[in-house]
Amino acid sequence: MARSEETRAAWLAALAEMEAVAGASGDGTWAPSAWSPDPDLGPLPPELAERAREVQAKQKSAIARVLGARRTVIKHIAALKSVPPAKDTDRAVYLDAAG
Repeated sequence: MARSEETRAAWLAALAEMEAVAGASGDGTWAPSAWSPDPDLGPLPPELAERAREVQAKQKSAIARVLGARRTVIKHIAALKSVPPAKDTDRAVYLDAAG
């Protein structure tokens, strides 16, 4: 296989991996980990530039989803912190969330 074909194949694999991570970032199946490119990856072939931009857009969308989820969790934590502690632990305590 010629070097340019190897570089293209390596880039296709890298882009597929990045795209998969971006797609899974909000479904609970993905655990964050450090990613670094293969040192022998070489420059992005020009014919893959559009595909790289599409992956970048998916990554930006994933970042927005994660930030939105983070804001929701912060609100939930604030709401839970507003519940006063139970003073008498010998009886059941209920939180009226509807009323």
